[in-house]
Amino acid sequence: MPRRGENFKIMDALCKNQALNLIILDSSDDEDADEIFENFSFSLLCLLNTRRSVHLGVPKSSQWRHNVLRHFDDSRFNEMIRVGPDEFCRILNYIKDDSVFNTNSSGAQLPLDLQLKIALFRLGSSGDGLSIRKVASLFGVGDGGTIQIITKRVFKAILKLKEKFLFWPNENERLEIVTATRKEMPGCIGYIDGSELKLAEAPAKKHELFYSRKRQYAIKMQAVCDYRLRIRQVTIGYPGSVHDAKIFLNSPLAKHPQRFLSDSQWIAGDSAYPLKEFLLTPFRQNSTDYTTEERESFNKYFSKYRVRIENCFGILKEKFGSLKELKFRMINEQNKKECNDWIMVCCILHNMLINFQTENEESVEINPPQYSLPPGSNTRSSLLNFIQNHRLT
Repeated sequence: MPRRGENFKIMDALCKNQALNLIILDSSDDEDADEIFENFSFSLLCLLNTRRSVHLGVPKSSQWRHNVLRHFDDSRFNEMIRVGPDEFCRILNYIKDDSVFNTNSSGAQLPLDLQLKIALFRLGSSGDGLSIRKVASLFGVGDGGTIQIITKRVFKAILKLKEKFLFWPNENERLEIVTATRKEMPGCIGYIDGSELKLAEAPAKKHELFYSRKRQYAIKMQAVCDYRLRIRQVTIGYPGSVHDAKIFLNSPLAKHPQRFLSDSQWIAGDSAYPLKEFLLTPFRQNSTDYTTEERESFNKYFSKYRVRIENCFGILKEKFGSLKELKFRMINEQNKKECNDWIMVCCILHNMLINFQTENEESVEINPPQYSLPPGSNTRSSLLNFIQNHRLT
């Protein structure tokens, strides 16, 4: 038997109630009969003209955003919107001319700055703060789909900025990175690691694949960051049970390292990753190479810089609190894409904010002759010798 809709159930109840009223009605009281029929007709008309019965929408008020948010100091504005006022204006300038905000639709869009504030507030909120109705009540907009439409629209514009703000460094920029970090770990271009992003509920299908070793449903993101903590490459969407090494080995960086790194250049990873010429890792506990003191000294020094990727993840999740628990159930492929887009938007914004903060700093100057790496600097033994010599100086 097909499932009855809510409107049908309400109509059935109205008819039964009308029949009951007519049964108990005194046949001589015409005025009461007219009133009963009038009330029934009015209720039925309302029902037939309402798509999903009677919807009591969120009361709309723009008082908070006009009279409170507008007068916040920089610190409070940053706390609510997750970016400072100046940063907000710069992000707004990057997306304001996007075609998604200039449609030929007959319905006028909400002001662009309001749309961006709503999207940033959602990205920065966690727990109950992500509730559609709470966001709608706070900003004084409809909750029947308006919030979702606004978010998708802003995301679409920000995702178009990916090539400008989240990209692998070219040969010249890699040389700048090598020059800037030559006294730390020669030849190191970046730092790689994976991070779990917890899901609020189990996926609808194959949920066991998303159950991670941390005993939670999650999806994985794997990223490479540079010494400024900018994300230079990110892989998003693997189920939580997939090991970091497997994600890496399936990546273009692992399959075609020559496209991403020049001779003697490498990236740093933890012991979960395989040791390769272009990927150096610390010594594992069962290693018998060198002495115990040398291995411990190497690992301590190595971790001091490799931890930058963990710092990067920490900053990302603290700035955009929604990443602490994603409100996606993974029902279908479209839902998965929306979840991946959500994470990618946070990564792009993370890089934008770092660029805003560092663009006035003096860039690394590379004067001829350019800094060249010592031969074999992408081997663990070479790095161990560098560390030992570094300690003596």
